Amino acid sequence: MKLHSLASLALLALSTTVFADGFYGVGEITRSNLSLDRNHFDSALLGSGATGLSSSDSGSSTKWRLQGGYRFNPNVAVEAGYIDFGKAKYSASYTGGNAQGSLKAGGVDVAALVGLPLNDSFSVFGKAGIVAAKVDSSLTAGAPASLASGTESVHVVRPLLGVGALYKLTDNVDLRADYDHVSGLGKSNKTGKMDANLFSLGIAYNF
Repeated sequence: MKLHSLASLALLALSTTVFADGFYGVGEITRSNLSLDRNHFDSALLGSGATGLSSSDSGSSTKWRLQGGYRFNPNVAVEAGYIDFGKAKYSASYTGGNAQGSLKAGGVDVAALVGLPLNDSFSVFGKAGIVAAKVDSSLTAGAPASLASGTESVHVVRPLLGVGALYKLTDNVDLRADYDHVSGLGKSNKTGKMDANLFSLGIAYNF
C-alpha cells in the first residue's frame, strides 16, 4: 500500500478515537451580554402618566451552566442542560420621579452538535437547538407613574445557535469554550424581551 494511503488511514483512525463515543458532562462559567428592548417598560411608564421620560439599560452577568450529552461519533453529539442567562437592568427618569426594572431568564436547553476534529487534541463544533426558559420581569416606579409598578413571568421556547471548541487535556478531560446566541427571551406584551450572547469556558468530562 502506498505511503500516502497509510498516512490517510492513520489520520482517519486518530480522528475517530480522539473524542470517543459515549456520555459526557460539562460545567462552565458563563459571561452573558444582554440587550434589553426598553419599549415594554417605557410604554408602561408613559401609560401611567410619566412625562419627559429618559431610559437606559445594561446587562452583563457572570453565571454558570451545566450540560450533559452523548457523543455518537467524533462528529455528532446531542446535549441538554440548564443555562442561567442572568439579569438585564432598566433605569428611567421622568418629571417628578424615577423607575428601576429588570428582566431575568433561565431555562433548559437541548442542542445537536456537529464537530470537526482538527488534530489529536483540538476540535471545533457548531450547534443548534432550543431553550425553554422562564422569564421574570419587574418594574418599580415612583410617583407620578407608580401605577406602572409590577411583576410578570412567562415561559417561552426560543432557538439557540452556537459555536465552540474543545482542547484535550487528558483522556477523560477536555477544556471547552462556547459562544451562544438566543434572541427574543420574553413576551412583548407581558415582560418585554431581551437578546442574550453567552461566552462560556469550562471543563468537559468524558465518562
